[in-house]
Amino acid sequence: METVLIWIFGGLLLCAVISLVLLWLRVLKPMARLRRLAAGLDSVEPEKLRQKAELIGGLPGTTACALLDACAAPKQTLEELRSAGNAAAEEQYKVAVADEICTSLLPQPPDNRHEAMTFSLAGGILPGRRKNCAFYDYFVLDEKTICLSVGQVPGSKIADALFTVVAQAVIRSQLRMGRPLAEAMSDINAQLYDLGGRNSANVLVCVLNTVSGRFSFVNAGGSLPLLMRNEEDYEWLDTPVYAPLGANESVSYRSEVMRLNQGDRLFLYTADLGKLTNRNGEEFKDREFQSVLNRSRSHSDGAEELLEFVQIEAAAFCGNRDDMMSSAAIALEYNRGNSAFTFTLVRASTEDAPFVTEFMRKTLEDGKVAPKAFAMQILLAEELFALCCRFCEANADIKVECAVKREEHVLHLRMFAPMDGNNPFTDYGRGSDGSAANYIRTHTKRVTFEAGIDRDMLEIVSELT
Repeated sequence: METVLIWIFGGLLLCAVISLVLLWLRVLKPMARLRRLAAGLDSVEPEKLRQKAELIGGLPGTTACALLDACAAPKQTLEELRSAGNAAAEEQYKVAVADEICTSLLPQPPDNRHEAMTFSLAGGILPGRRKNCAFYDYFVLDEKTICLSVGQVPGSKIADALFTVVAQAVIRSQLRMGRPLAEAMSDINAQLYDLGGRNSANVLVCVLNTVSGRFSFVNAGGSLPLLMRNEEDYEWLDTPVYAPLGANESVSYRSEVMRLNQGDRLFLYTADLGKLTNRNGEEFKDREFQSVLNRSRSHSDGAEELLEFVQIEAAAFCGNRDDMMSSAAIALEYNRGNSAFTFTLVRASTEDAPFVTEFMRKTLEDGKVAPKAFAMQILLAEELFALCCRFCEANADIKVECAVKREEHVLHLRMFAPMDGNNPFTDYGRGSDGSAANYIRTHTKRVTFEAGIDRDMLEIVSELT
C-alpha cells in the first residue's frame, strides 16, 4: 500500500513540475519577449518572435500573434517619423497606436434581449482627450457564470497597451480554469510579475452566478464599485483594496462575496473617471458621482443608457474636455426585466407549508400550465420546502422564487434559506433519511445547491408535462 501511495505522490509531483515548465516555456517566456518588443519595437526580429508566438497555443498564443500584427505597421511609420525628426508627431502616433491596440480587443456587446437572461450589462470606454490604457472585459464561463473585469495600466505608450492586453489574456486564462477567484488572482499576479518591467494593472475582477445571484470580487488596486439595492440610492461598497496585479511578487488576495437580489444594480469603473475635477478642484468622485447615478434612476435607464448618461454628466462637471482622461466602466443590472420570476417570503415552519402550496398554485395558473401538471410541481415544491426547514432554525425566513418557462416547457423553483452551508441533497445528518432529496432528484431535470454568506440556495428545474 505504501509503495502505491509513493508512486501516486511521485506521479502527481512529476505532473506539477511538467505543468510549471510548460507554463514557463509556452506562456511566460514568449510573453516576456513580447514585452521587450513593446519596449523597443526594433529590438527583436518580429519574424522570429512570431515563430515562437505561434507555438504558445490557446488564448495567450492568439493574443501574442494579434499583438505582433498590431505592431508590424506602426514600426514602419515610427521609423519614418524618427528619420524626419518629428518627435511630437512620433509621440502622438505612439499614443494613438496604444489606444487602438486597447480598443481593438474589447469584448463584443452581449445580447441583453434574450428572455432567459437574468442580467443586463454594458461596458464602455468613456472617451477623453487624454488617453490611457483603460479596459473592460466580460465573458461567459459556463451556463450560469459570467466573469467581469475593469481596470487600467498606468501610462499611454505602446508598451503599456501591450501589457494591458497581456493582462487581460492572463486573467481570462486563469478564470476559465474554474478555480476559486482568490487563488486565480494570486496566480495572475505571479504571472504578470514574472514578465518583469515597471508595469502593473489596477483591476477589479468579478464573478457572477447568474442563477443564485452570488457575486464575488477582488479589488486589485481598482476603484470601489457602487451598488444600488431595492431601487434605493447607490452606495459605495467599502471593501479592501489589494496591491495591483504584477506590482509585487507575492500577494495574498481575498475575495469579497455578496448576493445580488432582483433589480440590484452595480457600477464598476476605473479611477480616472472619479478623479475628474471641476474648476474648484473638486473631484467627481467626492462631489457628484453618487448623485449622478441616483438621478439616473428617474430615467429608468438600462445599462447602455446609464453609461451614456454618466459620460454626459461627467463632461459637464469637468467643463474642459481637454482635461478629461478616458476611462472604462461596466453597468450591470441583475434580473433586469425578468418578470417571469415571482417570489414570496415564508417561515421555516410546517405551519407555513400551505402558503408555499398556494403560491405554487397561483404561479402555475398565471403561467397557464395545464392543470394535470399541478400535482407534481406542487409536490416537488413541498418536498423542497421540507428539506429547507430541516436545515434551518425554526421560523427563519425562506425566500421562494418560481418561474414558468413555457417556451422551454420547464419550471424553475428556487428557495433561499440560512442553512449554514449545508447541502440538503447530500447531507443527511439532521434526521433526514435522504428520501425527499432522492425523490426530487428522480423527478427533476436538474438540482443545484449554492452556498452563500447569509442564505444558501436550492434550485430545481422540472419538466412541465
